[in-house]
Amino acid sequence: MTLVGPSSGGQPGPGVRGFGGVVNVPANGAANYLGLFTSPLAVRRFFRAAAFDVVHVHEPLVPMLPHYALWFSPRAAHVCTFHMYTEDEPAAWRAVRTTLGRLLLPRFERGIAVSRPAAAYAAATWRGPLSVIPNGVPTGTFRPPEDGEEDGSGRPLRVLFVGNWRDPRKGLPYLLEAHSRLRAKGLAVEVDVVGEGPSPVPEQPGVSFHGAIASEAALAERYRHCDLFVAPATGQESFGIVLLEAMASGRPVVCSDIAGYREVADREGARLVPPGDAEALAGAIAALAGQPERRRRMGAANRRRAEAYDWASLVSRVRDEYVAAVAARAGAAPAALGRSIAAG
Repeated sequence: MTLVGPSSGGQPGPGVRGFGGVVNVPANGAANYLGLFTSPLAVRRFFRAAAFDVVHVHEPLVPMLPHYALWFSPRAAHVCTFHMYTEDEPAAWRAVRTTLGRLLLPRFERGIAVSRPAAAYAAATWRGPLSVIPNGVPTGTFRPPEDGEEDGSGRPLRVLFVGNWRDPRKGLPYLLEAHSRLRAKGLAVEVDVVGEGPSPVPEQPGVSFHGAIASEAALAERYRHCDLFVAPATGQESFGIVLLEAMASGRPVVCSDIAGYREVADREGARLVPPGDAEALAGAIAALAGQPERRRRMGAANRRRAEAYDWASLVSRVRDEYVAAVAARAGAAPAALGRSIAAG
């Protein structure tokens, strides 16, 4: 397997091929680093030299590298995955998306969406069968604390936020406002913020900014040592991967009541609040602050739900899409081709 993507820092390592020409195109409330000026000749040479059986393209309508990967691998079977979702799509982008969809999407044998909101968003352009296969989480890395490792007595409530808070849709200002309200009422709460943001960082008592964390293991430690995970995103999320990481870590969750988060959140393990409402966010945090046993039960429920999202249980579903795509390309029955691949 080879991973191909835009890269502004050279070649990342074995099994990964990066292409330059990357620019940031802010859209949908987030930064988007796209291979907009990637050399088509470089991509063409790469795909000519590598005879792939399947090319799996993520966000197939995003220019330009995904388009080149499709065009320059004519002999491969093609699978696409849709991640994007927005509650309020501009008419101009919808027109562009529809036009690109007519040109590009018929070339794909199979389609995947990471959630029902993502599938609904893709439906405006995708006309074939669309399987919903969620994002996964390595539950061996993101795991609950060991017995005796967790003791929150006699210290402030530790709240964790994870996300690139440079993106307005992540909603960090609402958490900071909620934190200020809680402190003003005398509640001892500390907030750890993990992720990239603009400089200088805001200065607020009881709030620590840690920047981006490079390794999954280090990030998992952050989850394990918080008392409560809070995700105050304002919308435009198709899936709550940070919720899933917190849930796998056995943490209770407070999050915004938005479409992508409702897909993931466990009603026993999460408290959902209106997006953009700092007062409601503060109230949900305060309600859980003095109830460690309730937080423990919520975390246990979250862990049980997260285990269904382990990549070990999802990878076979993705493989089935590859087999079906190859079969469609070859005109064979997927079941027969699957048996052939397994035997080989």
